Amino acid sequence: MSANEPGRAEQLARRRALLVQRSGQLRGQVVEQLQVVEPVWMWADRLQDAWRWLRANPLAVAGAALTVAVWRPRRSLGLALKAWSAWRMLQRARSLGSAASRLL
Repeated sequence: MSANEPGRAEQLARRRALLVQRSGQLRGQVVEQLQVVEPVWMWADRLQDAWRWLRANPLAVAGAALTVAVWRPRRSLGLALKAWSAWRMLQRARSLGSAASRLL
């Protein structure tokens, strides 16, 4: 072993300590920055939970739709037509997107 070995070990130890300190600072900055978007993530989680519930309880959804259809038939027909149009537009957009991706 040469005389340089202990000096090199000390340099590496100092460098490691500085990197650990910097890593802690960066983690703190990330936590502060993520607090801004936390409400958005909370709403996204709520929407995801609602979607899961709807998929798990299709009879409740069908019952609610039937109730609205009986209670307000004209309004529910208009809403159904709008939903159908939106669904068709989404399907067309998906097919155009997949065709465009195949061209690339």
